[in-house]
Amino acid sequence: MAPMKRPASAPVIGSAVKKAAKDPLAIKADEIAAMMEGAEGFPDTVVNMVSTTLDKSLLIPKDKRHAIQDEVVGMVEQVLTSVEKVRQSKVEAAQTKVAGSDSEKVVREQAVEAAKAVLAEKKAAADAAKVALEEAAGEDVTAKTAVADAKAEQKDGDAGYVAAAKKKSTLESMLAEEYETLKQGTCSTVKKSVQAVISVGKQFGFEHQLLLSAEPALSKAPTERGNFDHLVLQQMEEHVNSVIQQLDNELSTGEAAKAERAGKVEAAEAQLAATGERVQACKAEMVTTQNAVKDAESQCKVAEQALNDFGPELAQTASELEAANIELQGCEAVLATFRELRERTSVAETATLAEPSAIAEPEDEAVAAA
Repeated sequence: MAPMKRPASAPVIGSAVKKAAKDPLAIKADEIAAMMEGAEGFPDTVVNMVSTTLDKSLLIPKDKRHAIQDEVVGMVEQVLTSVEKVRQSKVEAAQTKVAGSDSEKVVREQAVEAAKAVLAEKKAAADAAKVALEEAAGEDVTAKTAVADAKAEQKDGDAGYVAAAKKKSTLESMLAEEYETLKQGTCSTVKKSVQAVISVGKQFGFEHQLLLSAEPALSKAPTERGNFDHLVLQQMEEHVNSVIQQLDNELSTGEAAKAERAGKVEAAEAQLAATGERVQACKAEMVTTQNAVKDAESQCKVAEQALNDFGPELAQTASELEAANIELQGCEAVLATFRELRERTSVAETATLAEPSAIAEPEDEAVAAA
């Protein structure tokens, strides 16, 4: 018969439980130490020093603590109270946000309406600037036409004046040069000068008979001329001077009209310069108003986005309030634990340590059964 194998020893349940179990006071101390971490207003090294020595301060019964240990416990309380205040402020801030949500929504709605009103105003200004530019451009075209018309009128009107001045100059030049030298007998080119005088006479429509008589009279030397020759030359001079006087009268009369036409051109050009400046100013205003419209559109989009974000932001705030309340409740629970440990005495500790004896019996039985 094969020898029986020794059965494997059963696990000692009680020992495992004892090994896995942690001192309830240590658990509470860990909770307090965890809450102390990251406390604001205290150096991390100090907080760490205090939180890692709770077993030597707070976990010591009140009636057995040294004065220094009491001071450490007081420091723990300061840190925990600071944490509580921070978490309380978070709750209050979130509550304030939630409480002011209605007014905040109204503010954002009003901001949207205000932005829309500004946008409408800027668009109206841009439209007005566009109309003003179109009007200025039309006035500029009209001014250009007016300048062209004034210059054409000046050219046509001045043509007669210029022609009359040229005719007068031609007659005066002929009378003072060719004719006078022939009359005085001092001309060195008699034939050429006589032809020049006759040519001018024909040009101005002098009587044919007068010109026929004047040609031989002018060709003679002064001493060779008879009474008829002198009479012809006298009539020739009178006729030339008569035409010159007519031309002079025409020029005198035309001088005012000429000045008036020049004034019209000057006024038209001044008006064209003014309309050109207005066109440039309107173009600049057009650019300014269009940029203002773009800015207003951007502001309107920002305001509308802020209003659209209100719902999600309110939900986020509510979630933050809930989380802050949970943190605050956890903090208050830890503070309650702290106060419990702070006031714990050795008498209470003895009573607490006596309670686990009832649990030890099943463990002993389990060992015996094994």
